[in-house]
Amino acid sequence: MAKSKYQINHQRDKQSILARARFHLIIGFSILLAHHDAEAGRVLFNDPPANLIDLKAGVMDSIPTWTSSDRIVMTPYFYWYDVWTQSHLLNPDHSDALTTHPVTLSGFSYKSMQWHKTQLSDMEAAGIDVVLPVYWGDPSQLTETGDSHWSYAGIPPLVAAREELLKEGRSPPRIGMFYDTTTLERNAWNEHVDLTTPRGQSWYYESVRDYFSLVPPQHWAMINHCPIIFTWVSTWAKAYDQTHVSEAKRRFGEDFGGHPFYLIKERSWDIEADDVYAWGGALGLKPLSVASIGPGYDHSNVPDRHPFKIDRESGAFFERNWERLLRTGIDRVMIETWNEYHEGTDISRSHEYGRTYIDINRHYADLFKSRFIPPPIDGRFSNVSSISTDFTEIRGSEAIQWIDWSDGPSETIVQDGAPCRTSKSDTDFVSYLYFRVHDSFRWQGTRDLKLCITAEVGPDTEFDVQFDGSDSSAPLMGGYTLSPPSRRHRISSTLSEYAFDLKDARFLNSQNGGADFRIRKLNGDLCIRALEIIKVPDIDSDVGMNIEISIENIVAHQLTVRVHGQPSTRYVVESSRDLVVWSALSSVFIASNQKSGDVQVAKRWPVQFFRVLRTD
Repeated sequence: MAKSKYQINHQRDKQSILARARFHLIIGFSILLAHHDAEAGRVLFNDPPANLIDLKAGVMDSIPTWTSSDRIVMTPYFYWYDVWTQSHLLNPDHSDALTTHPVTLSGFSYKSMQWHKTQLSDMEAAGIDVVLPVYWGDPSQLTETGDSHWSYAGIPPLVAAREELLKEGRSPPRIGMFYDTTTLERNAWNEHVDLTTPRGQSWYYESVRDYFSLVPPQHWAMINHCPIIFTWVSTWAKAYDQTHVSEAKRRFGEDFGGHPFYLIKERSWDIEADDVYAWGGALGLKPLSVASIGPGYDHSNVPDRHPFKIDRESGAFFERNWERLLRTGIDRVMIETWNEYHEGTDISRSHEYGRTYIDINRHYADLFKSRFIPPPIDGRFSNVSSISTDFTEIRGSEAIQWIDWSDGPSETIVQDGAPCRTSKSDTDFVSYLYFRVHDSFRWQGTRDLKLCITAEVGPDTEFDVQFDGSDSSAPLMGGYTLSPPSRRHRISSTLSEYAFDLKDARFLNSQNGGADFRIRKLNGDLCIRALEIIKVPDIDSDVGMNIEISIENIVAHQLTVRVHGQPSTRYVVESSRDLVVWSALSSVFIASNQKSGDVQVAKRWPVQFFRVLRTD
C-alpha cells in the first residue's frame, strides 16, 4: 500500500503545511475544550458529517447479513484518485505515479458516481462480495481543506452508484470499511495518537462513526449483523491496548442500533478481534482466519523506494495462490487489492492487463464459494516419501529451493571441499535461511514430517527451525511454528546431522517470499550442507494393532525379533537407528496354528529400533 512516503510527497509546500497544522491544532484544542461528554473522560471532536446515526435499536436485524461460516470474498478499494486535480496520478516531479494504469482517465475520480458504478459493476463480475473503501478520514480532516477530505467526499457518490445498480437489478458488493491507520500519525494536526487515552479512544471511534454516518445501513456488509471493519497495521499508533476497541464497539452500538462492529485486525495488533488477516497477500498467500492473496507487486513508480517486484507470471502467480487457498478450508478472503495502481497490486480492469484478473478472480471465487478442494498436484514428487538437496546445483534442487529475502540473504560457499549454504547477515545477529518445497510434494490438510539437516557448525552454534505448521499461537497463525532439534549426531568436530520433528505441517508457502520453512540461526557459525524432508507414515489400523514384538536370543552380531500377531498373517519387520529413516529387514508369516513368528536379524548399530507392519 503506497503509504507515508507517497502521502508526504504529495503534500504542498512544507511551510504552509506546518502553518496549517498549527492552525488546526489550535482549532482542535478549542473543540476539545468545548466538547466534553457528560460521561467522565469522554472527548468529542466533531459532529458526524452526515445524519445516518442514532439508528433505532434492532435496525440491523432486518438487513441481510453473512454468518461467520459463510464464504466471503472482499477487497480494498482505493478511491483517492482524481483526474481533475491529478491527485495520486502524478509524483511531485510530475512523473507518472502509477505502475499499472486504468483503462481510461476519463472521469477517473472519487467524485464521479459513474466511475464508482463501473468499479462496483466490475467487482460484481469478479465475484467480489464486499468492497472495502480505504478510508483516511480522522477528526482533523473534516474540513474541505484537509488533505484527506476525499475520504468523506468519495463515499456519497459510491453509495449512489450502488443504489443505481440495485435499481437495475444488479447485485453489487456490499460496503464495508478499511480503516487506514496511517492517520494515527499522519494527519492535519500532526498529532501522534495514543489509543490508550480518552482522547485517542475518541479519535479512533469518531473516525469509524464518521464513515458509517455516510453509508446507509441497508448497504452495509455485515457478519452476524455487525458491520465489517478492517484495520491496517498497528505501527502508526503511539500506544494502544484493548480499551480503544472495547470503547469503540460500545459506542458504535449506542449510535447505530445496538450491534457492535465486526473487527478484522491486521496481525500486527496485539488485541482481541473477531478475525485476523495479514497485509502482504499480494506477495503470496497469507492463510489466517481471513486469508489474503493478490496478483503480484511492483512499486516501480513510487518515489524513494528500493526496487522490489513480485512478478505476475501472466496470471499464474495469482492462480497458484488461489489454488493454495482452496486447500486451506478458510472461509473468508481479502483480495489485495482492487485498484492500488501505485504498487501494482490491482486486479481491476487496466491498460496493461484488461479484464484478465477479473476473469481469473471470478473463476476461483466461484470455486471458493462452492467449497471446491483441488486434487493433489501431479508432478515429479507426487509419489515420493522424501526429497532432498545438497547445494551442488547453482539454484538448488527442484525439490527444495532456497529463497533469498530481505531478512534472509544467503550464498553458497565451499567449506571443507563441499558446497554449503550460509547467511550473508552479520553473524552477531539472528539470521534466516528460507526454503520452499515443490508443489507436487504437498498433501491435503496437515501431516507429520521429519527434517534432516547436515551442517557445518561451530562450537557455540545454536539454531532451530520455524515451519509452516498448525500452532495457532505461533506467528501468522502457525506460519512460523517452532521446532527445536530432536536429535543431533556428530560426524566430525565441525560436521553434524540434526533431526527436526515438523508436526502437523501445512507447507502453504505462508512465510516470507512464499517459503515453507526457515532455519533460524541464533548463535555461532552455520553452513547448511544438505537437507532432507521425509513424510512420516500415517498410523492406521494395520500398523501396531494387536501386534507386539519382542527381542529374543541376543548373541554376538545377531538377534531374534519375535512378532506376536494374528494367525495366517504375514508381517514385515523394519529397522531404524534414528526413528526417522526406516528400512525393511525381512518378513515373517505366522502359521494358522501359531500366535507368533521369528525373524533373525543382524545387529547393525549400537542403538537399533524395530517396528512391524501387516502386509495384507
